[in-house]
Amino acid sequence: MIRKVILNSLYYSGAQAALAPLTRGMGAIFMLHHVCNPVEKPFSPNRHLSASPEFLDVMISQLKRRGFLFVSMDEVAERLKNPDEYTDAQPFLSFTLDDGYLDNLENAVPVFRKHQVPYALYVSPGLIEGQATLWWEDLERVIADRDNIFVDLQSGIAEFDLSSISKKRTAFYELIQYLLHQVDEEAQRRIVSDLATYYGVDPKGHVASQIMTWRHVNELSRDPLCTLGAHTINHYALSKLDDEKAVFEMRQSAEILKSETGITPAHFAYPYGFPSAASTREFNLAGQCDFQTAVTTRHGMLYREHDKHMMALPRVSINGHHQSMHYINTLLSGIPGRLRNFGAKLDVA
Repeated sequence: MIRKVILNSLYYSGAQAALAPLTRGMGAIFMLHHVCNPVEKPFSPNRHLSASPEFLDVMISQLKRRGFLFVSMDEVAERLKNPDEYTDAQPFLSFTLDDGYLDNLENAVPVFRKHQVPYALYVSPGLIEGQATLWWEDLERVIADRDNIFVDLQSGIAEFDLSSISKKRTAFYELIQYLLHQVDEEAQRRIVSDLATYYGVDPKGHVASQIMTWRHVNELSRDPLCTLGAHTINHYALSKLDDEKAVFEMRQSAEILKSETGITPAHFAYPYGFPSAASTREFNLAGQCDFQTAVTTRHGMLYREHDKHMMALPRVSINGHHQSMHYINTLLSGIPGRLRNFGAKLDVA
């Protein structure tokens, strides 16, 4: 809600239009997850991870008319490394999709093909093969249909009152924060798996229904518009792993993609790419893995100075709650990112 207020204020005050030439930088990388039209429900804590294909279509059409150039992640890397070779004022945009959701193939790819717009797909082999789960979606499903639950936390059994929508939201937020920040990745998955099993939710069935198969990934690998990228094997937060395990997750995810598709990924996306999950150590480790770029979930535009920080590139999230062109135009002005960064262009520490 606060974010919407800020975006609306910037748009309706005219500040975004007036300041954009000074703050928008060279361009931006868009971030998508689900591309679908989910059933509207009062309790939808993961709704922000879904954008509709209709909005994606409209957005591309309008941004094309505004003069934006759509490029692949290979060209993003080229433009950042050699900015003086691209002296025109035409800003560029690049689309990225995280995790390999089946609805990307069904709903997003036809839109990209319609407009001949490049896109990058970041794939976690563990999700494709079912050894990793969409645990944040499983947690939502457990909470949605019950008035209370008992969760086996490391400190003991905790009961959560879910008797109203507001209490469901509170419980989801508290558990997400606990699972993201207070336990390691193995404990995180075990807690949600045990919870799902007890309350009759099927994590393996859910991930199998939501994520592409290797056949789908291979189909997209032959699409000239598609760039395949690595996303760790098991969709782990790298900051919770030691150096050896973190590098293994990055390198081996690329190796598995190569063995399955014949393509060596040149680009990487950090799962949970916010600062506590991916920062200086993780950027340095990614640099050891021979990727051309690595993208975070930190919000911001791309500037010439990012050529020294190719493993810490920001993105602009297409939020399911903000599917309106005036939000997109305001985000692309660069002002929200600068405000978040206290005026600084880069957020790379």
